[in-house]
Amino acid sequence: MNTKNIISKTLFILLVLFIVVPSVKAQNGPMDPMKEDTWLLNAGFGAGTPFFGNGNGFGPAAKFSFEKGMWKAGPGVITLGAEVTFSYFWNSYGDGWHENWFNFIMGARSAYHYGWEVRGLDTYAGIPLGFGLCMNSHDANGGYHTATPVYPYFGVFLGASYFFTPQFGVYGEFGYNSTYGNIGLVFKLD
Repeated sequence: MNTKNIISKTLFILLVLFIVVPSVKAQNGPMDPMKEDTWLLNAGFGAGTPFFGNGNGFGPAAKFSFEKGMWKAGPGVITLGAEVTFSYFWNSYGDGWHENWFNFIMGARSAYHYGWEVRGLDTYAGIPLGFGLCMNSHDANGGYHTATPVYPYFGVFLGASYFFTPQFGVYGEFGYNSTYGNIGLVFKLD
């Protein structure tokens, strides 16, 4: 089984969980999950973004982030936190010639969270800012590796979390940052 099939099946399973399970456990989630002094931890997988030519198309990515509710702003909360993403891209050009990119991206993030007064639901939008490191290798010269470039990292994202219990849920995040989209698990720490 190739990597693309594994990623597709994993994303499908997480998507089904994201859609089906909330209807079963809706009554157990907290009202407005994000509040001041609340910590959220996210861990997910998705389609990585090839920043500055550091890959082609879509590559698998693992993303980890945390946020802390800092300030009440109208009906929502502004958070500050950080994120780390690992992504891998590859391409075959024919005649046995391959190229690989491994990106390590880390940065600060801030978001505005709003719950819509729906039990268990948290929606948010935000921006990340940081830097990335890219290692590239290809078959042009046997064992050739380029220098590891450092590049700026920035973007925008929209997301939603749904909590099945007061401390556990699923999330989905989309935009243009270290991933085009990712889904995974979210944990709330009060």
